[in-house]
Amino acid sequence: MRYIGPFFRMNKLSPKEITGQLFHLSKEALRTIVLESKCGIVDSIKRYKKTSSNIDITTSGNFSPLLCLYRKSSPNYIHSKNYNGFDEESFKKDIYPITNALMTTNMLNLSTYYSKFKDTDEKLFAYSEIYKKLAREQLNFYSSNLRNTEGVFVEKRNLSENNYKEFNLTNKNNKFKFSDQAFMMVAYNLYATLFNEDDISKDFRRFSEEILQVLIEFKNKIYENSFEEISKILLAVNIYYSNSLNEGAKILIVDLTDYLINKFDEKDYYVDSLDYSSLFAINLMLSFKHTQMITFKEKSQEIINKLISLYDEDKEIFLKLSGKKEVKYSAFDITFYFLAIYLYSTELSEDDEYKDMISSLYKRLFINSGLITCWPEAPTLDDAERYRALTLKAADMLEESFFKASTTSTPNSLGVAPIFNKSITYSKKRDEFSASSSSFNSFRNMFITNLIIYLFKDSFMREMGLLPEDLELNNNNDNSINDNSNSDNINEKNYKRDETTESTENSGIETLCLD
Repeated sequence: MRYIGPFFRMNKLSPKEITGQLFHLSKEALRTIVLESKCGIVDSIKRYKKTSSNIDITTSGNFSPLLCLYRKSSPNYIHSKNYNGFDEESFKKDIYPITNALMTTNMLNLSTYYSKFKDTDEKLFAYSEIYKKLAREQLNFYSSNLRNTEGVFVEKRNLSENNYKEFNLTNKNNKFKFSDQAFMMVAYNLYATLFNEDDISKDFRRFSEEILQVLIEFKNKIYENSFEEISKILLAVNIYYSNSLNEGAKILIVDLTDYLINKFDEKDYYVDSLDYSSLFAINLMLSFKHTQMITFKEKSQEIINKLISLYDEDKEIFLKLSGKKEVKYSAFDITFYFLAIYLYSTELSEDDEYKDMISSLYKRLFINSGLITCWPEAPTLDDAERYRALTLKAADMLEESFFKASTTSTPNSLGVAPIFNKSITYSKKRDEFSASSSSFNSFRNMFITNLIIYLFKDSFMREMGLLPEDLELNNNNDNSINDNSNSDNINEKNYKRDETTESTENSGIETLCLD
C-alpha cells in the first residue's frame, strides 16, 4: 500500500527529516552495492543458505555478497537472463583497503539497526545476520589477501576475469598508507566489540590493537603525510575511540589534532581544500567530544564561522572562494561542508539559528542539484520499518518525508543505483546546476555513507523508537600506550603476517606482531 502524503507540505525540512533521508539513502545504497552489484569478488552464496529462510538467496540472481569491493564501475543495472548487477565491462578491479574497511564498518553498524527487527520483520532482521556473517568473511579475506609480505594492507588488483572463486590478486602499489591501516583497525575492532562472544573476536580485537600500536609508534612518520591523509587517520582514530574508549587512542587523538591545527594554520586550505577543511571541523568537534580539550572546540568554531561566511542566503548555497563564473563542487565539498554545519548546529550551537540554512542547503545541494543519482523508495505502509517502535499502528506511522523527498526519482524508474556522483557544477549566471556523468566510485561513496551512518544512526534509531534497546559498546580502558616515535625506519617495526593461512574459511585471523 502506498501513502501519497498530506495535501499541504511545508517548504522547509526538519532536522529529523534530513537525518532520516540521508540515513535511509545510505543504508539502502549499501545494501544495493554489497549484496546486488557484483562489483567485486563475490562470496559463495552457499555460506548464507542457513542464515535466513526469509530471503530466497539460493534462487535470486540479485544476491551476490561481496568479499571485497572494486574501485569503480558504472552504476547502471544490467538485467538479463544470465546476469543481474552493475555492468561488468565497466569494472575497474583495483581494491583499496580503506574502501573495503569502510564498507565492512558500514555493514557492522547497520547490523545493529536490523537486529531490532527480530520477531517483527524477519526479512529485515535477516540483513542483520547476513551482514554479520559477511563482515566476518570479509575481515578474514582482507587479512589473508590484502596485505603485503611485511603485513601491512596495500592496494591490490584482480587480474582474473572471474569475479568469483578464481581470483588472482597482485600488488597494485606496494607503498602502504597509514589511513588504510587506521580504518582497518576500526573495522576489526567494531566486529569484536559488537560480537564479543564470537570465537574470532578476541583475535580481531588483538589485531586492531596491534594496528593502533603501529600508529602510535610511528606517529612522527604520520606527520610527514599530507593534511588530507592525516585528517583521514584522525577521523579513523576518533571513530575507533568512540567504539573502544581506548586510552592510547585518546592520547593519539590529542597529538594528531594538535598537529593538524598547526598545519592548518600554515596555508589557506579554504581555497584549495575546502572539503578537507570541512572534514577537519568535523574532526575537531569529535576530538573535543572525546577529550574535552577546549582549544579543539575553539578551533572548530573558528572554521565553522569561516564556512558559514561562504553561505549565500539568497542563492541558498555556499560559494567557494573563486572568481570563476562556474563553480565546481566535488561530492566531498558538499557532504563534508553540510555535515560540518549540521554537526556544529546540533553539538555546539545553543539555538536553532542554523535550522533554515541547513534545510535550504540540503534541498538545493542534495535534492535538486543532481549530486545523487536517485533515491530509494520509502518503506510501504505494510512495512514495520514505516512505524515508530515497529508497531504497525497508524498513530505511529512515519511520513514518507522521513525517508525521501517526494520529488526524487527512484532506482527502479531510472535503472541506476542510488550513489553520489563525482561532482556538480554551478552556473552563477543561470543559477542552476549540472551534474557530472554518473559513475560509481567506491571510495567516495563508502566514505560519505560511513560518515552519515556514524553521525546519524543514533538519531534515526531514536526517532524510530529503537535506541533504548541498542547494543552498548564495551568500555576497554586496559590498553597502554607505547610511544616509540624515535624510530625512523617504518620497515624495522612492522606488524607482520603469519603465512600459514590463506583462506577465508579460517576460524581465526593471522597473528600480527611487532618486531
